[in-house]
Amino acid sequence: MVEKDAAGKDTAPKPSAAKDGGEPNLPGLYAAVQSAIWLIGLAILFATGWWFPGILVLVAISGVTQALLAKMAASEEQKAADKAALAAAARTAAMAVPANCPTCGAAISAASVTWTGPTAAQCPYCKAAIPLKAEL
Repeated sequence: MVEKDAAGKDTAPKPSAAKDGGEPNLPGLYAAVQSAIWLIGLAILFATGWWFPGILVLVAISGVTQALLAKMAASEEQKAADKAALAAAARTAAMAVPANCPTCGAAISAASVTWTGPTAAQCPYCKAAIPLKAEL
């Protein structure tokens, strides 16, 4: 069960965060790839009988792929965080649209203005830039 705080946000730790502060755990598909490397590697070692130096090669391959997969997972998490921050900025900007255009006085709303960026709007009537109200 996922625990939620008073604001409704998840309080459970992220799956990629290590519990003991050590190495991060690989999330989802990345962990499956790492497991597949070990299973296939052990099968090859068993079939060839090349145990002693072979296990060292398998450990090296596993370590390199884990580092690469962890870097890929971190970049995907960063992209998701950036996307969430941009969406939050857009929601804040939409809430900050004034009721009337300061230039022509026309009634406007977040749905009627022309959005020129995530936090920039333009009046649909006079095409003037709309100064967004500061949210407290």
